Amino acid sequence: MYRILVVDDEPTLLGLNRIYLEQSGDMQVETTSSPLQALDMLSEAPYDAIVADYEMPEMDGITLLKEVRRRGLFIPFIVFSGRGREEVIIEALNNGADFYLQKGGNPSAQFAELQNMILQAVRRKKAEEEVQRAGDLYRSVFEHTSSATIIIEGDMTISLINSEAARLSGYSREEVEGKISWTTFVAPEDLERLVSYHRQRRTEPDSMPGTYEFRLVDRQGRRKDMHLTIGSIPGTDRFVASMIDVTDRKRFEEDLNAAHEEMTAAFEEARAGQEALEAQCREMENYQANLRGIINFLPDPTFVLDRAGKVTIWNRAIEEVTGVTKSRIIGAGLEAVCKAVPGLRSPLVAETVLSRLGGESIAREVHITSPRTGEEVCLWAKASPLYDAQGRLSGAIESLRDITESKRMEAQIQHRVDLEQVVSSISTKFIGLDPADLDGTLEEALRVLGLFLDVDRSYIFRFSPDLTSAENTHEWCAEGVEPQIDVLQNLPAGVISWGMEQIKARKSICIPDIADLPQEAAAERDFLRGYGVMSVILVPIATAGEILGVVGFETTRKARPWSDEDYTLLEIVGNLFADLFSRIRAQERLRESEERFRSLVERSHDCYIRATTKPQAIEYISPSCESLTGYTREEILGDPGFIRQLIHPDDRKTFFALLQERDATARQPYVFRIRRKDGLYIWVEACTIPVYGNEGRPVGIDYAIHDIDAWKQTEAALIQANKKLTLMNSIVRHDILNQVTVVLGHIALLRDQPLDPAVADALGKQQAAIEIIRSQIGFTRDYQDLGVRAPQWFLVEPLVTGASKALRPIGIRISTDLNGLSVYADPLLSSVFFNLLENAVRHGRTVTEIRVTAVPDGGGARIVWEDNGVGVPAEHKERIFERGFGSHTGLGLFLVKEVLSITGIAIRETGEPGRGARFEMAVPEEHVRYR
Repeated sequence: MYRILVVDDEPTLLGLNRIYLEQSGDMQVETTSSPLQALDMLSEAPYDAIVADYEMPEMDGITLLKEVRRRGLFIPFIVFSGRGREEVIIEALNNGADFYLQKGGNPSAQFAELQNMILQAVRRKKAEEEVQRAGDLYRSVFEHTSSATIIIEGDMTISLINSEAARLSGYSREEVEGKISWTTFVAPEDLERLVSYHRQRRTEPDSMPGTYEFRLVDRQGRRKDMHLTIGSIPGTDRFVASMIDVTDRKRFEEDLNAAHEEMTAAFEEARAGQEALEAQCREMENYQANLRGIINFLPDPTFVLDRAGKVTIWNRAIEEVTGVTKSRIIGAGLEAVCKAVPGLRSPLVAETVLSRLGGESIAREVHITSPRTGEEVCLWAKASPLYDAQGRLSGAIESLRDITESKRMEAQIQHRVDLEQVVSSISTKFIGLDPADLDGTLEEALRVLGLFLDVDRSYIFRFSPDLTSAENTHEWCAEGVEPQIDVLQNLPAGVISWGMEQIKARKSICIPDIADLPQEAAAERDFLRGYGVMSVILVPIATAGEILGVVGFETTRKARPWSDEDYTLLEIVGNLFADLFSRIRAQERLRESEERFRSLVERSHDCYIRATTKPQAIEYISPSCESLTGYTREEILGDPGFIRQLIHPDDRKTFFALLQERDATARQPYVFRIRRKDGLYIWVEACTIPVYGNEGRPVGIDYAIHDIDAWKQTEAALIQANKKLTLMNSIVRHDILNQVTVVLGHIALLRDQPLDPAVADALGKQQAAIEIIRSQIGFTRDYQDLGVRAPQWFLVEPLVTGASKALRPIGIRISTDLNGLSVYADPLLSSVFFNLLENAVRHGRTVTEIRVTAVPDGGGARIVWEDNGVGVPAEHKERIFERGFGSHTGLGLFLVKEVLSITGIAIRETGEPGRGARFEMAVPEEHVRYR
């Protein structure tokens, strides 16, 4: 349900907006006639779109739009106004309006178009927000990963760098992004190798390693050993590289190598001295004891084997690791060493050196079980051969370094990267998902996440709208784990009340061990134990407005700890599910709306035709077309020029004008005749409704065809009857006027004779009555012609001039300032100015000047007729336009009002009594032109 705010200073239009827009059921409309109140409403509650008039007292619609944007609100904004000048439309769109719709025309069509604009704008905004959220997600993952990460373009330029990489390099983002090649940070001795990797990776990606090491030179010239993982970004010529600083590890390896080399040299020197300097044997033994002391106090666990594989040295560090003292191991063989260090397996690294009879040093990882903690420990083992003074192999020395924590950190980093890739893959599948594929995609996502997280069951629960019950809608189970989806249906929320409170607060629930649940969650503990659950994590699926359900992961065979990375990224998964469900729900509502609209169109008596603009072709014809024309849709669609052949030859100009309508709804419907299949012509009325694409551009046009043949036949009969009545009225009027002339003639003859004063007075009254009758007969002639002929465009100034020439008022000066104004009015418009001038001459008494001007009035115009006579008494202002009111016939101003009202022109008297009369004529916008 979209929440719409409508702002218009006309209360009746606010009501119409609400009625029409809420008919579809997709919108909740709130209205206000005050732009200032609208700004307050926007600060108090969220709205999906704003529809605003242009002309309003407190501020116009564009000023309101600017203020909304100034406040940082980018809500879709549609200007719905009667003002349609091009500069206003351009200004509205330039200031961020999504659409501009001009009022007028068929209300149903217009409000349908407004509804379409609102839906387009809101869906486009939702899509933009979804893209923004996805982008923010990717940027957040990129920024907050603990490894230094960069995005490399095909030309080796760094386009994106995270804060860890910036810290590692010593450069700021502004100095790097889009400006520096990533080879800037590579040490010279590694440059050629890495550039070669980059080039070959673009042409033969599978032939290049995904991980390797290199030396990085930071801004201060300091060198750092780096472990790099790199991969291509699908569909682009870009690569993402993650780097880990392994300088410390390298230094430890170098220290270990140096210690090995020193010890090896020392043993070789000792043995050589023993053979060469027999006299110094005791001194050599002391020297060897010193070497043993050095080895004994080395921080790394170290032992020495002689050529026969017997232990000759066992230092203090290895005693601490194994718990075996040197007194128990010295002189023992390889089997004793393997037993002393749980997890060691033959051949040992030193054993391998002996079996090769010397040569280079050998290093590898070995895993043992710590006798103190019982946990597995990862060691970096390195062995080197020992030689006597004659260069013969005399034994081997092996050192062990605990790299458990380093390996754990590497594993955590790799786990996070892998989980991010899984989440990214799920997000990619959700984008543009067809609702028909929803279940399969959700089940696949649960399977992938369940396998990756090494859980026994993953599932989705959907909540009822009132959050009183839950339903297990999707489930994945590991092999050998019993599914529960059929059992967990219509689950009352009260069963897990503590958990529901956490979910309602939009908090994830992470329980590594069910036994650790708090006392207030005793019901949840019993419930989960009933299904054999040992550990669980539940993530809310929630939007800003509602909680839809949870996605859960649980184990039943062993407890499982959850890392912070798991927790954070699974919350992202919950957001992805929420976005997906919201989008699918919106698509379903849109599809239902389209189905209702199609049903309405296909059951309508009117015929609807939709045509595309590029290419120009008929896309749809409603079933009612066959009842209207007698032709089936297949007959019409089979011939592109079929419809044009049906148009009456005299109406083809009108039809071609209809086809030119592309960008806006026609102000007036097009009326023409078409030939039915039975050969008869019928009258139809056609209206155009533009169809807009996602970018707001017209992509087609709808034609609404209405059968008006019966109305046209009635109209023709009425015209014929009116002609006859007009002829009869003309004859009768002519005869009456003849008789009036006869009566007036006889009265004149009688008044030439000497008469009694009473008789003369009676004749005078009769003559006045006959004059009134003649004037009324003249009025019937004008009133009979009122509305008979179609309205036309008239320049106003010639009509004023013509009235002046006809009446020739003596002593009155008439001036005009009409700016080339033309109005659309009844052909009797000339009688309006004739009657106004006659009224001024007859009743103005002291009139010496009349001024006629035109001023803008909103989108229309106001014509002002004013004189400097005695004016109209205040008590008569409301009655002067009534028929029969006045000191003469009382028909002049009545006729003026009737003529103007035909085309919606209103007139009123606004002069000040004693200072002249002032008549203001308000002409609607659509009936105004300026030359």
